[in-house]
Amino acid sequence: MTLAPLVAGAAGRPTLSFELFPPRSPEGRNALWCRLSDLLATQPDFVSVTFGAAGATRGPSRDLMAHVLSSTAVPAMAHLTCVGSSRREVIDLACEFFDAGVRNVLALRGDPPVGTGAAQFRPHPDGVRTARDLVELLQVADRRRLAQRGGRLPVDVPPLSLAVAAFPRDRDGCELAVLRAKQDAGAQFAVCQVGWSAREYATFVARARAAGVTIPLLPGLAVTHEVRRLERIGELTGVPAPRALLAALDTDDVRVRRRAGTAFTSGVARDLLAVGAPGLHLYTFNAVEPVLDLLEQLHDHPDLTRPAERRPRAVGGRTR
Repeated sequence: MTLAPLVAGAAGRPTLSFELFPPRSPEGRNALWCRLSDLLATQPDFVSVTFGAAGATRGPSRDLMAHVLSSTAVPAMAHLTCVGSSRREVIDLACEFFDAGVRNVLALRGDPPVGTGAAQFRPHPDGVRTARDLVELLQVADRRRLAQRGGRLPVDVPPLSLAVAAFPRDRDGCELAVLRAKQDAGAQFAVCQVGWSAREYATFVARARAAGVTIPLLPGLAVTHEVRRLERIGELTGVPAPRALLAALDTDDVRVRRRAGTAFTSGVARDLLAVGAPGLHLYTFNAVEPVLDLLEQLHDHPDLTRPAERRPRAVGGRTR
């Protein structure tokens, strides 16, 4: 399934999607595999699978994508980064994904490899330096692949769908110009960096529209009640968690933390939908329970839960 029309409103309702990352150990892989069916049973519109800097998780990312595509009917979107890679390496990896059935890609520049500072990092001399260039290159790779196969897609293979990242905390307009360039290169929708404010998101959308950005802008929402994880998100993105949330999570009682985290996140989710967000993209951190808790809180939302399959279900005596 091609995701761009879905995110643009083809389903007549907001979309629900999850971000997953490839586990870093066999134990993590087994744990995710055991609970993944519970997560996907909520019938998200799609899941996205992250891809480590400079191909660090190439094999595990591909395996997770293949598992989702082969074991469920949930569409999957592959993250693909280009930092530090040559054009040939990017094309080869893209074709690996295409051969595995991937037709939805989140095109990202990515960060330099861990341990490499911005001052020390040197791009590949024949590399792809920006996400805009990556969007163009992926379309070239797809056209070449089709040409080798007679120039036509098989009837059961959808067109390529390309998404990019967006950064709502852009203050000086530079990121809006970059986003417009990615759109003009062929990107069909954008997934926003994690945010905590529907007002901030709505302001960003208004500024983006004024700058000529017309593609759907899907807000990103972190789903966790772990303080250290929230602090780490702030360190990596420059988007700190709200003080009110951190204060509510300042307890050793795990159950209280879970309830507080769910209550805060569900409030933000409802506010985002109220200001017209085309859906919710949930950063799950591979943790199933917080996502199920959130969806339980949102089960009465008329737009998000219209499909019957997405309603909470009873498992082991507890409502899911």
